[in-house]
Amino acid sequence: MKTIIRCVLCGLLACFAAACSAPKKNTEQPELHKDNMKIAYLVTHLGDKSYCDSGEAGMNRLREEGYDVTTYEIGEDPSGFRANIMTAIDQNCNLILGNSNFLETLDEIAREHPEVRFVLIDVKREPEELLDNQAAVFYAQNEGSYLIGVLSAAITETGTVAIDVGKDVPVIGDFVAGFVNGVKDWNAANGTDVKVVSGTVGSWSDPSSMKAICLDQAKNSHADVFYQAAGGSGDGLFEACVQTDSWAIGVDSDQYQAYMDAGQPRKAEVILTSMIKEVGNSLINTVYAIDNKEDIWKKTKILGLAEESVGYVDNENYQKHVPAKVRKALLESAANITAKRISVKSYYDFKDHNEYQEYLKSAQ
Repeated sequence: MKTIIRCVLCGLLACFAAACSAPKKNTEQPELHKDNMKIAYLVTHLGDKSYCDSGEAGMNRLREEGYDVTTYEIGEDPSGFRANIMTAIDQNCNLILGNSNFLETLDEIAREHPEVRFVLIDVKREPEELLDNQAAVFYAQNEGSYLIGVLSAAITETGTVAIDVGKDVPVIGDFVAGFVNGVKDWNAANGTDVKVVSGTVGSWSDPSSMKAICLDQAKNSHADVFYQAAGGSGDGLFEACVQTDSWAIGVDSDQYQAYMDAGQPRKAEVILTSMIKEVGNSLINTVYAIDNKEDIWKKTKILGLAEESVGYVDNENYQKHVPAKVRKALLESAANITAKRISVKSYYDFKDHNEYQEYLKSAQ
């Protein structure tokens, strides 16, 4: 009996010793710098000539400068987000750059992995809403879209303009609110009554559905200026504008130049300008800030016209087709926004989504 008890005690002590000697999960946040920083850039799909590609251009610059960067295309299906993001962490990535499409999963994984840092792109949060290992970058896309609203209202010949989006989510609502605000202010200043129609594809990569929406708006609502905030789906808007001989306005990147570079001049020619959102440059600056040991954590950096992070492309196509008085009006509007003489409507100003929808209806 004593022998049995002695064996059991020895077994328990061995288990206890093994437990004590087992490696513990590292929960510390190491100081990141260029030599130990392994960056994961998360996108739905590359090749959109827009948002994702803008960020990738920034990643390519970082690669040229010697940073260790891997881009992960993780699609649009939420059921695959966790596995794809965990692949990056399993491959020892310690700085994750991910946008609001993946926010719920990023939050979940950030809680589980306090040793990994997360930069949330297109996310607007108060400090208390961020974890210790999170920072956020948010763009005042409503300011840039306000200018596009002014431009669209100024050049329409039918009195109806369109804004068509990939998904009905808060960050995209910010584009729409600013655009509608710009149209409304143009109407108020010039005695016009330009109407706004809008459509939602439900995807960032469905150009055929976007094309159908735009063709319907051109035929039944007589829209003749089309602005898109839809990622890869936006290609369908450009196709529709070629077919209907309408003006298109791109988003996030210089899409006129992107289509010219891709050998698609007919699509490029209908793109009057693009609302620029400097995703790539802002991510480069974020990585530099981390490398320089700046305290960015538990903070949201908001980037707008004043920071030259949103705006519009003033290129050859814009100069050729936009009258001088309209170009002047846009410059004045931009100056007034920067000087805070104009306060642009934001999706985040509304008490809820229903109030936002009522604002959109007021422009129809």
